[in-house]
Amino acid sequence: MGWLYAEGDNESEGDNHEGWVVAVLSDGTDAERDTFEDAEETWKRRVNWAWSYKYDGNEGRRKAQGLRAVCHCGWRGPRRPVDFNDPDACDVQLKQEWERHCEISMWRMQTQRMKRLISDLDEAFDQLTFRLTADGEPARPLLAVHAATSLLMNVEAWQRDAVRAARAAGFSWDEIAGPLMMSKQSAHEKFAKHVEAEAEELPTRTAPA
Repeated sequence: MGWLYAEGDNESEGDNHEGWVVAVLSDGTDAERDTFEDAEETWKRRVNWAWSYKYDGNEGRRKAQGLRAVCHCGWRGPRRPVDFNDPDACDVQLKQEWERHCEISMWRMQTQRMKRLISDLDEAFDQLTFRLTADGEPARPLLAVHAATSLLMNVEAWQRDAVRAARAAGFSWDEIAGPLMMSKQSAHEKFAKHVEAEAEELPTRTAPA
């Protein structure tokens, strides 16, 4: 088992991604995926991944010319330099790239939890608006109007918070524009001023005399 990435506590719902490190060999091909399975040997050597000794070029072993992170979904990261003197540093960089891939992938394919939340909300509004409640109860259209209005007010704040969190996590405006379903320019024009203003500490204002 390698790295695991899931939305919330839904590791068992099939939405999770699993990633590994692979060594890139001298002929440009990827070695078999590396794992934590060599537990006894990796523990003895105090390393996370077996590539640091399986492909070190010693005692007739092939030598890695680079490394890349890969995912069970088919994604393959770019080739990165290999540092046998500091394998953990390689591990950190590759994992960051893979987690970035997972985050981008998850908005493109909704998780089961998000699908349920949206479906439940849609059903609730249908019941309030179109008399689909149980036991023949009447519709509650004014409640539906109020609920929809409240949601709209909250959604704008949630969206700004999410964009600010994405920027703080290092995502570009081009990457953020995708889940916003707008152009990079539009995303920047709409949110940049809010994100930057909320990120800065506001100066203390002196009350007027």
